[in-house]
Amino acid sequence: MQTAPTTDWGQMQPGGLIDACIDLVLSRTCVGCQVLGTTLCPTCWAVMTQQVGPFPMRTPWPVATGARYQDQAKAAIIAHKEHGVRSLTAPLGILLASAITTLTRGPTLLVTIPPHRSSVHARGADTTLLIASRAARVLTDVHQPARVHHLLRRGFDNGKHVGRTAVQRRAAIDGAFQPRPTQIAKLSKFAGYRIIVVDDVITTGATTLAAATTLEAAGVKVAGVAAVAGTPARW
Repeated sequence: MQTAPTTDWGQMQPGGLIDACIDLVLSRTCVGCQVLGTTLCPTCWAVMTQQVGPFPMRTPWPVATGARYQDQAKAAIIAHKEHGVRSLTAPLGILLASAITTLTRGPTLLVTIPPHRSSVHARGADTTLLIASRAARVLTDVHQPARVHHLLRRGFDNGKHVGRTAVQRRAAIDGAFQPRPTQIAKLSKFAGYRIIVVDDVITTGATTLAAATTLEAAGVKVAGVAAVAGTPARW
């Protein structure tokens, strides 16, 4: 599952060689170390893949992250989310899939956090959904059937959490999510699937906790919470 991007010229197929040349022509650099030629070099990727594990947060559910939200992983997530570097969707999806496999090995439904409408407008996409969809493909490819299922919607939008304290984050997110009854009713088709709430980054955990709590209140059994990365202040 932890297959790294490669810049080994001798082992590249023709298509990979062309992609690498395009990277060089466009002067792309690794988001982690700024080496020329790729948006994420094998060295930085190797560091990121060694950080998967439990995330220390008090919740009724197990929580896992694919990496620590610092250095290479932080740079990759910001580049993907804020600067539209979509070539990072695949590696970030692998990190999320790795976190999920520490929580369950069976069929899985991934429930993403409904994004702020302003964020989707600014970025042109729901970036967490892109990552989750890739993670579902990665899991399915390794014989762990997975798919994204939209069980939540955002009832109101109190803005982004950047700069807010943990208490302010909890207050801002309280009641922000609402269940989607029509989608929840379809869960009967997925007997045996475990439900994992997923996000790109966990900091205080207020957002994922609110999402999981909303699902449980609607009668949906949550098996765990996973994210691409977790803030190092919590480790």
